[in-house]
Amino acid sequence: MKTGYFLPVSLNHRLVLLWGIIILSFERTLFYEFNKEGNWFLTILAIVSYIIFITLIWPHRFFIADDELHFTTFPRVRMKTIELKYITAVKTTKFGFGFSYAGKRYQFFTFGKSKEALATLHDTIEHSDKVSDLKAK
Repeated sequence: MKTGYFLPVSLNHRLVLLWGIIILSFERTLFYEFNKEGNWFLTILAIVSYIIFITLIWPHRFFIADDELHFTTFPRVRMKTIELKYITAVKTTKFGFGFSYAGKRYQFFTFGKSKEALATLHDTIEHSDKVSDLKAK
């Protein structure tokens, strides 16, 4: 079994990150504009923004075992299981890894040993595709 960490780079993840930045910018603008240091509304807005950033940046975990890829989804309550034989359009980039499964595109930001584990997954998928092509002929 291979394990590692990743950060999702899906469209939803990017939108939440951008909205977090917008809310934090709004809070900072109001803070300096009103010059109120003890305002509860601004304090709560800042705390919510910080919690959003910590939640989005905290690494997620994946497992590769028994020809299946298991990874956590937000809010990390359950695991999503993907069978390797149904993964297509695998792409390894300098900072990430992406693939398609059941018509949905998955993109992950990976680093270090996690990237190496997913690179071996890429090789495994290519090898199984070649074997299935040979069996079809």
